[in-house]
Amino acid sequence: MHKIYFLAALCLAGGSVLAISGCSFYPSGNSGPSAGVTVVQSTDRGAIGSNPKILGRDGGYSGVFGGYAVWLYGDTFLTNPNAEGQTLISDSWSFTSDFNAQDGITGFQEREDSVGAPAMLLSLSATEQAFNAAHAGNPCQEQPCGARWALWPGAMVADPTRNRALVFYQLVSAQPGNFNFQTVGYSIATWQNFADLPLRPAINPAAEHPDLLFSQNQPSFGSAALVDRDTLYAYGCYNSELSVPCVLGRVDLADVTNLSAWTFYVGDENWSSQPSDAMWVFTANHILNVSWNGYLQKYVAVYNHPLSGDVMMRTAPAPEGPWSAEVMAFEALAPAAGQGPIDDAQAHPEYNANGGQTMLVTYTRGTGPFRSEERLVSVQLQLAATSSK
Repeated sequence: MHKIYFLAALCLAGGSVLAISGCSFYPSGNSGPSAGVTVVQSTDRGAIGSNPKILGRDGGYSGVFGGYAVWLYGDTFLTNPNAEGQTLISDSWSFTSDFNAQDGITGFQEREDSVGAPAMLLSLSATEQAFNAAHAGNPCQEQPCGARWALWPGAMVADPTRNRALVFYQLVSAQPGNFNFQTVGYSIATWQNFADLPLRPAINPAAEHPDLLFSQNQPSFGSAALVDRDTLYAYGCYNSELSVPCVLGRVDLADVTNLSAWTFYVGDENWSSQPSDAMWVFTANHILNVSWNGYLQKYVAVYNHPLSGDVMMRTAPAPEGPWSAEVMAFEALAPAAGQGPIDDAQAHPEYNANGGQTMLVTYTRGTGPFRSEERLVSVQLQLAATSSK
């Protein structure tokens, strides 16, 4: 569960939003030019099959690496304890060679640890592992029991020129209790060989957290990302808003871990070297997908409204925009009673069909305590008719 929903509950309870820090709102999704597309039909393809060793997880970013479609997830609840005695791990992943989603997606595999439990993709440092071990169990070696470091994956992109993939992630300090966690910063892991795991390179060796590229006070770069030729574009979306504003950064793929090489969109086709100068390019959600669509000949952003099952789309001629007004793609199935709202709807462009006229979208819905399912929806598009003069 992400902090946006906790803040939203505070904002909506008891009156004035001005009393709660961070409860600000941005223009509605109706602002912007026409998207130039209509949704002809959306079809629920059912739940994506999951490993019976996994009770629930969320996130569901995907990308292509090593000839596989790779799927990345955040907090993952295991049916049985792993080799460290844990039933909760902060990330997990699956991969499959099935790239045809019209009849569902099958053939998922997971790497497993020494006792056969699903393994993490992003590895904790020795210091983080020691901290988690000392605070595990009840009683634990150090108070507070249950405190832990977590790594939550974000967007994943391929870098074919360098035979690698890049995985965005955030480092999270989680404390006991509901909603009691804080993102410490954001960064990029480099994945050079599919047989191995991604590495978290040291970017600032003298820092307390040497792997971090962006600080906790900056947007969550990696909420979405894409590659155009040899340039990486990364969207950073603020987690503390009900109407989530997203900014845009870019960098040459060869320099992704060098913050001084990044620039940030400030409007009017201008870019700045200062992240604080970035202006928001659209409002969306903190988990989304942005990709080029060959059928529309435009970029498409797919996400759901915060606190809502309404899955939306926007289009633009360039990563920075101008981004269109929203188009409703479909309404997600409601979570089971007592479960949190949908928060991770996103498209998977590697599964586009008919040149992008059919897009595949997933979202996670809670089905019970610590249990969830990831549902797959195909969305058939049609170019909007243009008026003739």
